[in-house]
Amino acid sequence: MNLNFLVSALEIAGERALESFKVRNNNLFLGIKTAYLNEKSPRELVLREDIMCQKIIIDAILSEQPNAKIYSEEGDNLHELEADISPLKYIIDPLDGTHNFYFGIPYWGLSVGVVDQNNNPIGGVIFLPCMGILLKNEGTNLPTMLKLKEGWQKVSTVRRSLNKALVCYDNQFYKFGAEASSIYERLTHEAFTTRITGSAVADAALIATGRVNARIWNNTMSYDVAAGMAVVRGAGGKITGFTGEKINVLEPKVIMSSDESIHSSLLELISK
Repeated sequence: MNLNFLVSALEIAGERALESFKVRNNNLFLGIKTAYLNEKSPRELVLREDIMCQKIIIDAILSEQPNAKIYSEEGDNLHELEADISPLKYIIDPLDGTHNFYFGIPYWGLSVGVVDQNNNPIGGVIFLPCMGILLKNEGTNLPTMLKLKEGWQKVSTVRRSLNKALVCYDNQFYKFGAEASSIYERLTHEAFTTRITGSAVADAALIATGRVNARIWNNTMSYDVAAGMAVVRGAGGKITGFTGEKINVLEPKVIMSSDESIHSSLLELISK
């Protein structure tokens, strides 16, 4: 696949979102209340920037492929994804880390994952505007690439044992119950350090580029992991469910890690 049209779309959307983010931060400094469109569900905000980025990305996809099958976090058709057997589908997270964005925390990103008829990830693009990280993976057997001023460069994960690793985790414990809290408690004792960042796509990008070693999701959605699964896999990482099984983007329980060794350690920790 050639996903440069997605790269361009995410760059445009991301730069516009970054401009808005800076304005919002200035307003926060001045004590001016920042706005959101609505609370789509309890403790889940939708910002005007979510909708703006979604429109830019969808318009770019339809310009390239007028009959493309497109799913988005802010759309109303995600319930159709599992039954859709189209050979190629796009899954958009137009602004992942919306709450970080709203509260002025520079840890958020944009992503588009490409999946096949069985909802397996086959490509993806992630852009973290505040960090200047732009990644793409254009096929199952192709490496993940990082955009630099000099051009595209291959990236890879960094191996670390669990006791030397930084592992990211879910942030909405109120949704997940005692099991998720128990896993996290064990993780804090065995990992070098942990983070609860609030952005799935940013965590995936940092795994692919060697900063973070793993991310665990107790109940995720396809738009959170579709691009990340392709990008991390192309950088040498590993993705499975909680029992080590092969998964597609519809699996809610996901372990994404930098290498086989730490992945095995996390599987053992979860199974205790």
